[in-house]
Amino acid sequence: MFKYFYGALVVGFLYIAGSTVYEKMNKKDFKSSRLACQKESVTIETFRKPEKIGDAIKALKSGNYELRSKIKFSKYMVSQLGKYLKVEDVDGMIHDAIAAHHVESSLTDCEVIIDYFVYENDKEDPGKKTAKSKLYAGFIYLNFKLKDESVYDVQIDYKDLQAKDLAKRINCAIASFLSSKNLS
Repeated sequence: MFKYFYGALVVGFLYIAGSTVYEKMNKKDFKSSRLACQKESVTIETFRKPEKIGDAIKALKSGNYELRSKIKFSKYMVSQLGKYLKVEDVDGMIHDAIAAHHVESSLTDCEVIIDYFVYENDKEDPGKKTAKSKLYAGFIYLNFKLKDESVYDVQIDYKDLQAKDLAKRINCAIASFLSSKNLS
């Protein structure tokens, strides 16, 4: 009887150990590094509807897009970003990044919605306890949607308090989106 009990115990232990090793080896890291620009700053991308990314890319390249814009300034510390950046500035950066990839207008009834916000990292927020959470100046989050259904989103940190590197991060976000069709 004890022989079977010990055998079951060993099998159970091996199963748990094997499962733990398997999970650690196949753990998905949300940080992306597919493109060189993604390695410069923390980039997190999510493929929500991979089967629809091609349609969204076609609409974007054709110039069929709408921007929904927001900036979330810090609440606990004096906002530095508010002195240097307006929604119109960010809209212009996004238009410029898209224009670099624009192709001839094609007849498509799709319109991609780019719902984005720029977030200023509030370093005095009492919820931020680690030094690592205070290293970046903020991030930009872009959500690409077709008919209000999220298809793909990307978040990229920027490091300059005046957001001087934001245009570069936006170019990276657009390049990330446009190259995502190959992964779907």
